[in-house]
Formats: sequence, C-alpha cells, structure tokens
Amino acid sequence: MKKIYSLLTILLAAVFCFSCQSNETVSDEGCLRILAETTGITSRVIEGYNPKQLAVQIVNASGVTVESTDDFSEWETAGKTFRLAPGTYTIKAASYGFDGSESGFDVPYYAGIVQAIVKAGTTTVASLTCTLANVKVSVEFDETFKTAFKSANAVVKSAVSGVASQTFVMGETTKAAYFPVGNLTSTITVVNKLDKTYSAENVVDNVKARDWVKFVYKAKETGTGGVKVDIADNGHKYTFTFDVTMEDNKSIDDLTMVMNDANSFATCAYVYGSITAKKGEGVVDPAKIFIEYKKASASEWTSVAATVNGTDAYKATLTGLTAETAYQYRMAYRDGDTNFESEAKSFTTEAATALINGNMDDWYKSGKTWYACSESYFSANGSSFWDSSNPGTTTGAGALVNKNPTQGNATTVHTAGGKSAELKSQYASAFGIGKFAAASLYTGKFKKLQGADGAVIDFGQPFTARPTQLHGYFQYTSAKINYVGKDTPASANIVKNQTDDICSIYIALTTEAKTVDNTVVSTFVNWETDPAVVAYGELPASDCVTTNGWKEFTIDLKYHNLTTKPTHIIIVCSSSKYGDYFTGGDGSIMYVDDLSLVYGEPKTK
Repeated sequence: MKKIYSLLTILLAAVFCFSCQSNETVSDEGCLRILAETTGITSRVIEGYNPKQLAVQIVNASGVTVESTDDFSEWETAGKTFRLAPGTYTIKAASYGFDGSESGFDVPYYAGIVQAIVKAGTTTVASLTCTLANVKVSVEFDETFKTAFKSANAVVKSAVSGVASQTFVMGETTKAAYFPVGNLTSTITVVNKLDKTYSAENVVDNVKARDWVKFVYKAKETGTGGVKVDIADNGHKYTFTFDVTMEDNKSIDDLTMVMNDANSFATCAYVYGSITAKKGEGVVDPAKIFIEYKKASASEWTSVAATVNGTDAYKATLTGLTAETAYQYRMAYRDGDTNFESEAKSFTTEAATALINGNMDDWYKSGKTWYACSESYFSANGSSFWDSSNPGTTTGAGALVNKNPTQGNATTVHTAGGKSAELKSQYASAFGIGKFAAASLYTGKFKKLQGADGAVIDFGQPFTARPTQLHGYFQYTSAKINYVGKDTPASANIVKNQTDDICSIYIALTTEAKTVDNTVVSTFVNWETDPAVVAYGELPASDCVTTNGWKEFTIDLKYHNLTTKPTHIIIVCSSSKYGDYFTGGDGSIMYVDDLSLVYGEPKTK
C-alpha cells in the first residue's frame, strides 16, 4: 500500500504583551522559549539568554516529538516544510533557555501552543501566536517623590515559593523585572530629609500572565504616611501612591532651649535640658539635639548626643571629667546650616576625696590601745579616723584583758616598706570572764563597753564626696567557727566546730552616723532599706574565704538615688562576719592593705 504524506508549513508570530491594557500583537521581534518539561532544560536562565530565540516542537497524537528545533529562525530561513503522516499534531513554542519559573530583570518569557490537522495530499499552514507567559513589573518614582526623600527602594516579592524578590532603587533601577504568575507584595521603604525611615506594604492579588504591574510612587504634602492603591478599570494596571506628611522636611526658624542645674559627681555629671519654644513649621529631630560642654577655661566645646527624657526634654551623661573643676554646658540643635544653642550654664565637679591612711601605713599607740593613724593626726583630732575593737580590750574593764585584736603589721604587707592592718579573731577573757571578739577595723569611734556583754559603736566619719567603688587588697585565713552567739541568724547555717569562718568588708555612704549596740540586735543597720543610706556595697560572701595570699578586690557602691548627698562614710572590715553576734572562729586572721576610693560613673540599685 502506498504511503501518503502531506506538507505542513508552520508560521510563527510573536505577540509581546507589555501592558495589561492592550491585546494587540507585535512583530516577530519578540522571543519565546521552549517548555522545560518537554526539553529537559533547567529553570534557570541560561547564559546569553535571548527571548527572541524560539524553541519549537511538533508532537503527534501519540505524544511523540517528530520534529524539533532550539532556534525557529533556522527553519524560517530555510523555508522548512515537513512531510508528515496524516493526523492531528500539536505545535509548541517557547523562549529557549528559560521557563519563566524564576524572577529577574529583562527576562520576559514567551510561549504558545496550537493544533494542526494534516490531511493527505494537501498543504496545511499552522499559524502560532506566542504571548508573554510571565508577569512584567516596573517601578516609577516621580519627581515629587525624589524631592521629598533622601532615598527609597521598593522590594517586590512573589507569593510563589522559592522565587527571589527584586529590589528597585530610586535613581538607580530603570529596568523592568519579570515574575512567574502569582500574587505580588511590594514593600516601599523611604528615608526622609531628617533621616527618618518609613515603610509600607501592599499585596496585589489575581495577577495573571501578560499583566504589567506598574508601581508609581508619588509624595504628597499631607497624608497619613500610608499606601493608597488605584486600580484602573481594566483591572490590570496598578498605580501605588505613597502619601507622606511633608511637614517633616520643613524648616525650623528658631528654637528656645533651657538647661537645668547639673548633678555633678567628681568625674561625671548628669545634665538635663528642654525645648521651651519653636518657630517654623519644621519638626525637631531628637537625633540632632546635643549637649555641649567644656572646662570654663577652655575655648573648644565637646559634644555628646542627648537622649529623650520626656516631651521636649533631653538629658546626657558627661564622663571623663576632672574633679574640683569648673565646667560650662549648653544644649544645641545641629542640622547642617541650621544651628541653635541655649544659654550656657556652669557647674563644678565634686572633690575626689582620698581615704585617710588608706594604705594602712600609719599606726599610733595611745596608752595600751593601737589606732590606725599617725600620732600627729591623733593629737590634732583627739581620735583616729579608723577605730577598732581594741578599746574594748585595752581600756576600762577591758584593760584587764590587755589585747589589741587589730594592729599594724610590717611583715605581711601588700606594698613593701609599708604596713597592713592585721585583724585576728580571738576569745578575750580575764579572770575566767570573757567573750568571743571578732577583730574589726572601721571608720567611726568605739563609744563604750556594755558591761561584759558587748559594746556600743558609732559608725561613720564626716564625708561629703561621692565615690563609686572601694578598691584594695586583703589576705585571709579562716578558722572553724567554735563560738556561736545566741542571736546568730539561722540563715547563716552555722554548725559549731564544722562551719568555716568568713570575713567581711563593706562600705556605705549615709546622711548620719549610725550607733550600734551589739547587745541589742534591733540597733543593727539594714543597709539595703535604711532611709539614711545613700549608697552601699559589700564584698560577696563567696570571696570572703581563705585566700592563700593577697587578693585584690573592688566593691561597687550601689546608689539608692543620684541626688542625695552623703554626710558620712562607713567602711567596716572584720575577721569574722558574724562577730556582731559574738560568733566566729578563734584564730581567724585577716590582713587589709592599700584601700582607696574610686571616682567614676555611679551605679544604682
């Protein structure tokens, strides 16, 4: 039987849909690409991708590809005509090298499909129209927008999973991007003339192939700062208008600023100011508010950024200052050529008062009692800045004991050539009558004995400076606690003859001296809650154990507030922490040396 063939001539016309408002076709200047699932080409754009290059397949009714090409122009140039068996054929065409499943700039993707019936003895002409198969997206920033903002970018993202977002930068991006079919989200972010950032987001639904989604951003002088969407009647062109209140960019003609009194410490100061009046339609940018300061004798100002402290109120902390020095300070607004300043005010930093005999080198013996001071100091003041439990065991009834638990030591020292304070806990007795006594060293005065049961002590020496730390060195060897007083707190968890003794160092700034009778527990001071306490700090109990040599320490003073000025300083060192309760270990010994006060920026509770 003779086999009959027919001729099939394929004519392809490319239609480029650049606008969702038009369906008119365009000449074959456009490009389409073959479908990936039929050719095995990956979804990524091949290098040198040319949308004008069309891949074509002729597929018979059984799904077999009988003819194909990666470049239709070769068939077109050759005037290719195919001899095919009669039947129904499907002709597929698409841009070669990309399947439209990803986003990118300048990557339109065209595709088309048509069926043709080949009859015996005839020539069939198949006309195939290819159209844009993905979505075109462009962004336009009009001139009002460019004038209103320092910078802007629009990030367009597809709802299709795995598709990369594309960023359009104002003044830079001019090309169109293409996305696979799917809903789109546009996020616009702008920075205005005051460096404030605004963002807004909107979703475009029902996006279809051949759509041109065009975002047009315009600035308006009034508005809510949101995004409005205007949709054309045909439902395919999207125009976005970004409204911004232009008041932010208007000028400030004058500012009246006032500084309050400064709260100055020795090496830092807290300053406060406010804006009391403004002329002009501009908005005050807090980032442009500064506090400027200088020594009164200097000509150059130092500037620090102010922080918001309420409505039209600002504050700043000035650090690295010199003690007992006069300073000037002012509030300033600095924005390019727009500059305003308040009247300058003055403050003088506080003294950085040193501890008297903090190095523990001076010791003087008056009668039987040792004091941590020089003879000249004792003679001039009638007492020592530092006192101890020594008067209780060397004067009055205590003279029968005649022991100085606290005294200078020239052998065990932190600094060679000097002395340290040696504190030794011990049982003090005479004629069979005695009491456990923790050795102590404190700023204040031993007042009197309370019979054989205890003593009354005045803690505190006049002091008006405001240090922030106590620094020094100590050495400690602990003994087992073998004396436990009846009022010892249960929270101490002491087991007699088993629990190790611990030492204690603490510092407090107060508004009065504190009198303690260690036979009356109610007179003991709660340093955390007592209203007379301005600041307090102590050496952690975990550090108050045997040291095996000298150990450096720094105790932070935690201020209860930063405005109350102290009148007294209280520093207490003890070889037995619970000595106030007549509890401790006989033989616990502590050395203290080179104590000093540090003046910096205070910490608060």
